[in-house]
Amino acid sequence: MYREEAGNAFKGELVSPLPNCFGVRRIACGQYLNSGAGAIGLAVHLGAQRVILLGYDCQRTGGQAHWHGNHPKGLGNAGSINTWPAQFQKLARDLRNFNIVNCTRETALTCFPRVELEKALV
Repeated sequence: MYREEAGNAFKGELVSPLPNCFGVRRIACGQYLNSGAGAIGLAVHLGAQRVILLGYDCQRTGGQAHWHGNHPKGLGNAGSINTWPAQFQKLARDLRNFNIVNCTRETALTCFPRVELEKALV
């Protein structure tokens, strides 16, 4: 839906785990069924040994599904949010040999060690 806008504003490489996304390179890096888990899988696929999570609340924080407000009609608005913790648990098992910490202030995720951001950046 935002392909043209993203292409105009973002000059980096656009990637997706999904096939047939016009103008976007496909990188198969795990099937975790949500964009946050997919981003972690992509980071590790591209060589990251350490991943710091920010904004991974995986719950309706303050009654909102997203920090930016709801997506327009035609895009999802965290309708499957109750399944996300299990998806992240699978990812945590798959990537158990990588250093992944959760620095999100309010989070439903319990599968990654919780660390204050200031300590994680030292």
